[in-house]
Amino acid sequence: MDLNLLKVLRVLIEVRNTRKAAEQLHISQPAVSRALSRLREHFNDPLFIRNAHGLTPTSKAEEIGARLPTALDMLYDVLEGNNDFDPAHIYGKVTVAINGFISQWLAPPLIRRINKLAPNAELHLVNWESSTPNMLVDGRIQIGVNYFPSEVTKQLVQQKIDHDSFVILCRKDHPFNQSVIVPEDFNHYPLASQLIPNWNEQQNHTTELLKDYDVFPRNQLRSSQLSIILQALRDTNMLFPCSARTAKVVGPDFKAIQICPDLPVFNGDFALIMANKSRRHPLSLWLKEQINAAIADADSQ
Repeated sequence: MDLNLLKVLRVLIEVRNTRKAAEQLHISQPAVSRALSRLREHFNDPLFIRNAHGLTPTSKAEEIGARLPTALDMLYDVLEGNNDFDPAHIYGKVTVAINGFISQWLAPPLIRRINKLAPNAELHLVNWESSTPNMLVDGRIQIGVNYFPSEVTKQLVQQKIDHDSFVILCRKDHPFNQSVIVPEDFNHYPLASQLIPNWNEQQNHTTELLKDYDVFPRNQLRSSQLSIILQALRDTNMLFPCSARTAKVVGPDFKAIQICPDLPVFNGDFALIMANKSRRHPLSLWLKEQINAAIADADSQ
């Protein structure tokens, strides 16, 4: 059997919809339908019955689906490195979800790389949201980048790829004029923080760390939109715990203050996150390479 037919069958069993399968496989919906016809002929079984919401697998399809992912992964292990994947032939939508902190510095070099190597692709860069893990599992998002470890389902795999440090960002003419900030300084200025789903929704990491020093700063603003926070910093004396890499690209209106080395800061590791079932898919492997290369590009600037 043509291995590509088994790839189509695997995705159809997972998403149970020919349109969604076509999007995930980056082929046309008629191509999925033709593959399904060939699969039905080979297995002498309808495999799927249409319903109001998509497709219902037959008992034969469910039997195949229980073993197919493992079998295909074993085949990918054997064939990895010998595929003829060509990013220039990507014509569908490619979606990458990136944490709001990380996207500020990672998105520009990643866009340049993908536009150059996959000029026919329709690149979608989206914020990491609470719905992102489910969208990774069902294939609507191909790969994600978020801080490590993230609170995600076991259907996803996290691969730590790099580390980021943190600084305090404020407006350039902020009254705090020291190069290093110590815990007691936080008593004098309110805080702003960026909300990152699956990372700091439940607690403010900065205020939690400062409790050990009997310092309790006032949280004046929490927002998922970095642009809102930056405008607030321009107009107020708020302090913003921020990625050091992001601080380098926000522009000349701001200054970065180093954090006292004695003050433990929260973990800055970040990771690639993808569905277990697609971690060896050629597109996933290629996107992983491009993200790693974009990180190197950003560091070299």
